[in-house]
Amino acid sequence: MSREVLRGAGGFNIHRVADVNTAYLDPADLPLLENPECPTRFAITDDGAGTFHWVTEDRKMFEEEMSRTAAFGLSDRFRSIMERLREARIPYVRFDADGGEIDGLYRKDAA
Repeated sequence: MSREVLRGAGGFNIHRVADVNTAYLDPADLPLLENPECPTRFAITDDGAGTFHWVTEDRKMFEEEMSRTAAFGLSDRFRSIMERLREARIPYVRFDADGGEIDGLYRKDAA
């Protein structure tokens, strides 16, 4: 699947955003995602319930960002999900307690 920008109704650019339930993350990741210093985070919802992150397409830049997330304290699980998103060429992700499911990956809250 391509990473191109789609043109939508009204002439707006439309980007793909994955919607991921935070139950797939390690519990220790959750407060780190809310921290404004989180290396990949660019936004948080007004109610603080969800955070938005970019998924860099360039391999070298992505590896550097993942090194920064590791140093920041985010889990291997977070980085694994980000890698899956990069491989799927999805440029953005929203992590939210009411987020969507990931096929073939178990939820940490069910483990």
